[in-house]
Amino acid sequence: MSYPQKKLIKDIDPNEVQKFKKSFDNNITKILTEGDEGYEESILRWADNSIRKAGIVVQATCLDDIVKTVNFANKNNLDFAVCCGGHSTSGSSSSEGGIVLNMRKLNKVRVDTEKKLIYAQGGALFGEVDSEAWKYGLATVGGIVHHTGIGGLSLGGGFGYLTSKHGLTVDNIMGATIVTADGEVRELSANKNEDLFWAIRGCGINFGVVYEFIFQAHEQKEIVAGFLAFPAEKLDSAVEASKAWLKNRGTDENITFVINRLPPENKPAITFILFSDDPSEQVFRKKFSLIYECGEPIFEKVERMPYPKLNMLLDESTDFGDRKAVLNAQIDYVNISSVREAYESFVNFTNENPEAAQTHIEIDLIDSKKIASIPSDSTAFHPRKQFYHVVIVQRWKTKECDKIVYDWSKSIQSIFNKDGDKSLYVNFVDTTTDQAYNNEEILKNVWGKNYERLKELKRKYDPNVFFRKGAVIFP
Repeated sequence: MSYPQKKLIKDIDPNEVQKFKKSFDNNITKILTEGDEGYEESILRWADNSIRKAGIVVQATCLDDIVKTVNFANKNNLDFAVCCGGHSTSGSSSSEGGIVLNMRKLNKVRVDTEKKLIYAQGGALFGEVDSEAWKYGLATVGGIVHHTGIGGLSLGGGFGYLTSKHGLTVDNIMGATIVTADGEVRELSANKNEDLFWAIRGCGINFGVVYEFIFQAHEQKEIVAGFLAFPAEKLDSAVEASKAWLKNRGTDENITFVINRLPPENKPAITFILFSDDPSEQVFRKKFSLIYECGEPIFEKVERMPYPKLNMLLDESTDFGDRKAVLNAQIDYVNISSVREAYESFVNFTNENPEAAQTHIEIDLIDSKKIASIPSDSTAFHPRKQFYHVVIVQRWKTKECDKIVYDWSKSIQSIFNKDGDKSLYVNFVDTTTDQAYNNEEILKNVWGKNYERLKELKRKYDPNVFFRKGAVIFP
């Protein structure tokens, strides 16, 4: 079945566009076009390669703004995007000439301490959620970067430092209020609109704009976390130490194994990001004693801190600017041969392309027992099994290097795919073209056996595929 090509603002009757703009209270809600004050800032994104010149940016300030924008965009078959934190490196939070619903002003967060629930508007960042929850000694499962928007991450799955203990972000969504393609406001929970509630927990933005999330909160104390880096010649011993640690690891600790280059000399290194959900530095040293036995570190920065500071640890390497892309692989076990092959490829690639020196490969050694304990058909997220998450984070400077960087990252993905089942994480399905988003094989690798049910729900709630950004489900 073919779907109508999306239109741009320039294709719409100017009178209709003006009528739409005037329907907002301009003293509260800003409607921006190129040349307006604040427009350039409104189209900035985390990755420079995701910036597009939107025809109109609506800076929503209330639920009605969302409804009005969805209805106008759908009625006119406009290219439509939703932006919260703007971290999508595929450009799915942007539109070239279409309409962008910017959610950032809808960022209120409140906490129900009695029920341990966090109510967060869809434009909030995880740092804002962390800070508000921490006032009450609470936290929920979020990302590892505080300026990530809650919308995209939460709808796709959501991995964080608390995943081993409390599961994915989607496993901690207790409810949501969304606006679907027909402009209807729907409340979702285990008892309301159950089919949509099932779908949004892992579907990406395929079914609606989330006005508000309700997250389960958990009691949270201070933690100990930080970095431990070793010279590259310690690669084998670092891998073996990680595998030995895995045999006795607990759910309140985590290791991320990173192949990177350490500034300022940018020499190749093996860096551990270590997290202990316990305020004792003595307990921390005991938990990660096997890692410390790798030898004399070339860099160490570990400290006790409040939980919100944990998601600021990576601020220097995850700031805005430059071109970026992210790919993933999910591996069933840590294969030292694959890690060696990826390391050698990384060193050669960054030697030949010094502008990509901040590129790195992460192996997140999460404990997936909590993820696997939830039936695979209970949410849209796939897979529900024990695995480790490999993330290939690419960062470079110039458009001329786009293809070189993408091709290299695909080769790293292929190396690790041999150690897993080629499952993909919807938030990291990233490509320079839209072609992959319509590829059945890729989509099945994202949603597995849940894919067919998602197609049925897409037929029911979005038959004309209004929501067409990111990994798109076509009925």
